Amino acid sequence: MQDTSSLARQFSRRLVAEALLAQAPISRADLARTTGLSKQTMSQVIADLEAGGWVGSVGVTRGGVGRTAVTYEIAKDAAYSLGVDLGGTKVTAAFADLLGTVIAEDTEPTDPRGGHHVLQQIHALALRLAERQGIDIARLRSVVVGTPGVIDPARGAISLVPNIQGLSDFDVRHALGERFGQPVTMENDVNLAMLGEAWKGCARGCANAGFIALGTGVGLGLIVGGKLVRGATGAAGEIAYLPIGSDLASPQARAVGTFELEVGAAGILQRYDALSPTPAASVRDVFARLADGDPAAAGALDGTAWHVALAVTALYAIADPEVVVLGGSIGMRPELIERVRGAAASLFARPVRVHASDLGSRAGLIGAVSLAVNRLHNQLFGIPDLPGDLALPGTPFARAAE
Repeated sequence: MQDTSSLARQFSRRLVAEALLAQAPISRADLARTTGLSKQTMSQVIADLEAGGWVGSVGVTRGGVGRTAVTYEIAKDAAYSLGVDLGGTKVTAAFADLLGTVIAEDTEPTDPRGGHHVLQQIHALALRLAERQGIDIARLRSVVVGTPGVIDPARGAISLVPNIQGLSDFDVRHALGERFGQPVTMENDVNLAMLGEAWKGCARGCANAGFIALGTGVGLGLIVGGKLVRGATGAAGEIAYLPIGSDLASPQARAVGTFELEVGAAGILQRYDALSPTPAASVRDVFARLADGDPAAAGALDGTAWHVALAVTALYAIADPEVVVLGGSIGMRPELIERVRGAAASLFARPVRVHASDLGSRAGLIGAVSLAVNRLHNQLFGIPDLPGDLALPGTPFARAAE
């Protein structure tokens, strides 16, 4: 149990850090007014943060009657975070400074051997980025990796990842942590896409929002009250298994999910082929034929949008989000989004806000960076064992608390 004076110092440190992250450069006098702390307490906190290398003086402001004041800001290069977006075909990694600014980024094809080879690839990519930027890798203090599938919170293994073999056979989180020499956070890629949109995209400032990814498969990321919803086993958002569609009980529906059979890429092609004498080679081909005025393409996308709208209205009825973001290679298409909006308006009495992802294919990476930076801030400036995360710069509330 912490003593009262220690807890008070941590509260003061947190208040000052939040103000510096949001308003720097700022003087001690302005910090005292912003936080409500006394000038003596403020001076003690600033001295402590300066001694730790987390804060530095950056200039002098001039006030009335010739008065001057030293201004301070967070030392952005004092520590770094790493966000990684791991996919079946490519892996992207990005370094961010202590303010959350991405300073280095690179992408390469995912190692086809999977398993431990992919983890080694992630670590090697991080080392190359650090060397390229002249960053001491010891200053990397927070790592978040986004991946498809379901991450077992107890075992650290990852299931339902068809395009990357071997990740369900061992504790991925622990194995990657050993390579980096520190704990590594693993998170579902659609969850991270939701966090990315909430930090830098079209859901910015929303405490309640959903991100539905539509592509080869489907997935959902959901924040409620500013917190990411993961569920009891980490499987929250596996909406492929929603009972929305015509096939509810077949072995394929149980294996893949009824909803995914309806709105995933294979389902769209099947719907189109049932309406057209000329099969489509891909969903992209369906959209191209729509642009050429093909009524079968319009019918296929109308049917797809209707089922997506059913899921959107179910989400509104259950979670009451401020916005539902549609992403993924299919979900972002404006031709589909307009149809979803129209169908949802006919299904639900209250207004339904559906928006295309602002960040596109970068949503998951930006979300990984946001979570890594947020956890670093809380590690450095938060209060252990007490609820509540520091807010990311530029946002009104904390994201994705433990």
